[in-house]
Amino acid sequence: MGNILVIGAGSIGALIGASLVKAGLKVTFAGKAQSNYTQQIQHRGLTIVSATETKFCISPLQSQVRFIDTKTYLAEKFDLIIVAIKSHCLTQVASYIKFHATKDTLIVHAQNGIPYWWFNDEIYLKSLNPEVLEQLGSRRHLNSLDPQGSILSSLGDFVLVGCVVKAPCHKTPEGYIQVKKPPKLILGLTQTQANSRQQARVQQLCEIFSKHGISATYTTEIRTAVCHKLAINATTNVLSALTGKVIADLTSNSRTNNLIKKIIREINHIFQIYGIKIEKLPTESQIYSYIQEPGSQSHLPSLAQDFSQHRTGEISLITAPVEMAKIADLAVPTLTSLGELLQLGQTYTLKVPDGKSSILNCSYTSGFCKLSQDIFQSRFLNTMQIPDVLNHLTQVNLSALS
Repeated sequence: MGNILVIGAGSIGALIGASLVKAGLKVTFAGKAQSNYTQQIQHRGLTIVSATETKFCISPLQSQVRFIDTKTYLAEKFDLIIVAIKSHCLTQVASYIKFHATKDTLIVHAQNGIPYWWFNDEIYLKSLNPEVLEQLGSRRHLNSLDPQGSILSSLGDFVLVGCVVKAPCHKTPEGYIQVKKPPKLILGLTQTQANSRQQARVQQLCEIFSKHGISATYTTEIRTAVCHKLAINATTNVLSALTGKVIADLTSNSRTNNLIKKIIREINHIFQIYGIKIEKLPTESQIYSYIQEPGSQSHLPSLAQDFSQHRTGEISLITAPVEMAKIADLAVPTLTSLGELLQLGQTYTLKVPDGKSSILNCSYTSGFCKLSQDIFQSRFLNTMQIPDVLNHLTQVNLSALS
């Protein structure tokens, strides 16, 4: 773990990198090129504010710390690469990751949603239902995540480590990274037959994190851990992005809770088809125990933060599991409708940067959703689109009744 590269110095990258800096390790933070934020941290460094309001500052003057951007040429290779960027940005940095890695480098992917490496394990594939495996064929990627499989082609032969992040946080107006409750990581090798040396290295990394501010655990079932986190993201992140509401508002109405439960059931149906054992699927009580914690309730999830700032977000939180369902000929009407609405919301928030970012209004009393008048007033929708959009909205509202 002597030389570490953190790609992405936003909330999650800063938080994870700070733990490694606390451990006295040599850390290079590589931010997005030509970004005002990257330029700011190159000059002033990073400040992490914990849930207990304790500040930890990382100065660019510290000898073991370096702040660069991803266009900066570095001749060196790294022992550990933390990839802490949004999943839709991976295609832009895959070659950068590959250039700085060796066959022994641990590449830790800290992204939400289904990861691009999901099907990159022959032992896992052999565990699937033969009918699903036949429908999957030779395909090892999802177009919603990795068009044409370019990321997997670049990185699939390296030592890949899945990383599930449970750390509600955001950037404050002052530029600090505010963490809302004690952060947790779950790490696991993506190959079932990983060797003992690789396992020991990931376990050592978990120990380093746990000693320096982030509770981290090692798992041999990283896909199960991804499934649990996706169930959280597919409910709170997606609904929050569509409505602009924080989690406490989403869970305050019985019909909205019905919708959340329907989403969980459809997510579980998909993952059961894709090899997660029934007894290990996320339960409603497990999901609610997480989203009803104080630090979560007041939080605006990352996808909603992106929409509110009119940025591209991780809509693959829905589109990827829907694509998996289509491959398996599985009907998931609620997720399908939410996916269509989310894609509409993403297009709207990028095309109308000075308007309201959310496209749905959710009634506090009835729990039903309707389209925001801002969409119609902006003339964003044409008459040909309206029937399809209303059909998807009807499906979402029907799900809130069941």
